[in-house]
Amino acid sequence: MKTVPFFLALAFVAVAAIFAGCTGTSPEATPTPTPVQTTTVAPIETTPAPSIQPEPTDEMPTNYQVKASARKDSIYNTITVTFAGGMGQENVKEIKVTVTRSDGTTETQTMTKPSGKSLSTGESVEFAGTAKQDRIQVWATMDRPLGADGKTVFKIYDSALPLE
Repeated sequence: MKTVPFFLALAFVAVAAIFAGCTGTSPEATPTPTPVQTTTVAPIETTPAPSIQPEPTDEMPTNYQVKASARKDSIYNTITVTFAGGMGQENVKEIKVTVTRSDGTTETQTMTKPSGKSLSTGESVEFAGTAKQDRIQVWATMDRPLGADGKTVFKIYDSALPLE
């Protein structure tokens, strides 16, 4: 009778071995490559610094010409841009003034035509300037297309102001 417990124990070990998966050799595991994260850097676009070198102004039709002037205070470096009027003063819708400072910063201000009136001669805007040379550009926007090409915006002043 000792054979029955022996065979039962043998059967139990065999069943346990089958369920444990220990009856054969397992295939060697192939290592999976670790994904490498790549970073692409987009080229940085640099914007060139604004130039303080003046450029030519636009030619306005003679009977619509307007002017502006600018001066820089030698003590406080304040830049004052003044609308000087002209034959086309009644047709000016807006005067836009941009100052480009020697440190590369820019600032823009506008003088807009009041409803039913024209810009007044002597109207002005002020900017903080630098101790070095600063560029002033003035554009006049007219209320109608002018000249053969039908332009409405004219650069009427472009100058670099040193200290006085």
